[in-house]
Amino acid sequence: MSGLSVTLEDFELDIADYLWAESERLGQTQVVAFLLEPGPISLQNQAVRGILSRLEEFEVDEAITNWLLPRMTKTIESYAKLHGPAPEAPLFGGSSSWGKGYRD
Repeated sequence: MSGLSVTLEDFELDIADYLWAESERLGQTQVVAFLLEPGPISLQNQAVRGILSRLEEFEVDEAITNWLLPRMTKTIESYAKLHGPAPEAPLFGGSSSWGKGYRD
C-alpha cells in the first residue's frame, strides 16, 4: 500500500471555483467581480491564498468579506476534517504521524 498525501493546494482551484459558482448562483455580483478581478479562476495560481491576501491587503467592501469568509472557513474546515490527520485514519498516518513529518 502506498502513502497518500493531499494538500490544500490540490483543492485551491476547486474551492475558488465553488465560491465563484455559488456567488453567481446567489446573485452576489460584488463577490463575483472580486473573485474574477485577477482573471478567470482556472488561471489563478494559488487561488485561495490570493483571495485571502487580497482581503487582507486591500480595503474590500464589508459585504464581500461577510459573504466570503464564513464560506471559506466552512469549506477549509471541511477539507481539514476529510484530509487532515486524525486518530480515526490509521492507514493514512493518523494524528501521531503529524509530528513525524508525515505531510512534509
